[in-house]
Amino acid sequence: MAGEFEAMMIRKGIGELHAARTSCTRCRRTPLPGEQLHRFESGRVLCDLCLARLPIDQRLPMSSERIRVSERLVRVARRTA
Repeated sequence: MAGEFEAMMIRKGIGELHAARTSCTRCRRTPLPGEQLHRFESGRVLCDLCLARLPIDQRLPMSSERIRVSERLVRVARRTA
């Protein structure tokens, strides 16, 4: 019974991650952490690779965002001696 619950929670978590993931509308690739996704007024979302394939005059995204490793920010604090 506990094993079934754990498996259900894992499947639910993976499904939520997959639903929240943004991919390129041209190549359908999910960008790696550190890469950028570029959003256009038309609703298209392009990765760096697909953006480079566009003619220079069409490379004006509405916004760009860097893909992070985690949803949460990682804070680094000094340890007290």
